Amino acid sequence: MYHRRLVAALDAVRRNRLLFYPVAVAVAIRVVGAVWFYQLMLTQESTFHFAWMDANPNIIPGGWRWLFLFNGGDSFQFPLIALKGYAYPVYVFLPAYPVLIWIVGSLVQNYWFGAFLVTQAFALGAILVFQLLAQQYMDPREALHATLLMATFPYISVFTTLGYSEAVFLFASISAWYFYRTERLGASALLAGLTSVSRIYGLVIVLPMLLDIVKGRHWRRLLYLAVPVAFIGAWATFCYATTGDLLASWTDEWKFYAVKGTNLGLAQTIFSQLTYGLPSGGLDPAILVSVALFAFLVVRVWKVDRNLWGYALTMLGVLIFIVPSHITLLRILAFVFPVWLTVKVKNPIVVAACVALFVLIGLLLWLYTITVFFVG
Repeated sequence: MYHRRLVAALDAVRRNRLLFYPVAVAVAIRVVGAVWFYQLMLTQESTFHFAWMDANPNIIPGGWRWLFLFNGGDSFQFPLIALKGYAYPVYVFLPAYPVLIWIVGSLVQNYWFGAFLVTQAFALGAILVFQLLAQQYMDPREALHATLLMATFPYISVFTTLGYSEAVFLFASISAWYFYRTERLGASALLAGLTSVSRIYGLVIVLPMLLDIVKGRHWRRLLYLAVPVAFIGAWATFCYATTGDLLASWTDEWKFYAVKGTNLGLAQTIFSQLTYGLPSGGLDPAILVSVALFAFLVVRVWKVDRNLWGYALTMLGVLIFIVPSHITLLRILAFVFPVWLTVKVKNPIVVAACVALFVLIGLLLWLYTITVFFVG
């Protein structure tokens, strides 16, 4: 008996020690990247400045200019929503992240710094919870490797470093399923609610729970699923009260891309081009190959967890129909967390090589996003 307890205790220590490494790597990437880029952007007068800042010189208060390193593209919209509230066309950005910015920003008396704190806390939390979840599907060493690869994957690394809602979405979706599996249903329901109001497609997280409830006939658990439905219902009610449109988020999304002339998802684009003929150039083959690779990983989720397979497959179907920008589609697909549970690599040398490559690409994408062009 004592021997078993000792073995269990040592195993718990070993697992906890392994949880430290991916978080430490993620922190190191952020610190190294920020210091490197800050030095690159120092002028001869030792002033932090780069060309893109000229377009929005006063958007971030003086003394906090370094936060430009952690913002690019639409990320500026979230603190502005926390500051000013909603108006067309920002209903497309669901309220979870702006509300968290408002809470933390009010505490630290700076919404821009609040956004930075929220992003980094949820990003690191997502890495930690993913590893805890992965340990339920594979041995601790494989879980460590899968987490390192997930955390350093360029799109995930960049868009959980910059001020985007992906960090909140990733943490909430992983945690909702982790707490459901560990029978902490109240926490799971609240996190599923947070997921549902962090991204337009967030409510899909209830699907694996619903599948498990139906298979196991745990009918009382259906009451918990009312929580995420209530979250998204409250947001729709707010949209109706302020705009007269229950689906203002979806309407704003459609209007935004319709103005740009790109209101078709990948599936509709492929069907249109096959039906009416390919325009000059057609689709970028790299996008088709990337989506095909993701679809292959989704198929593999079946062997890991059939409930999660239903979630991943549904997400794939939804995203290829509703995301008009094909580059954005590639970014979003990386955040469908079940695909990372299919990555089981035992060789640490292979993992180290992949992580090194991912970190290099991720740093370059980060730099390009804040100085050259938006990468996702």
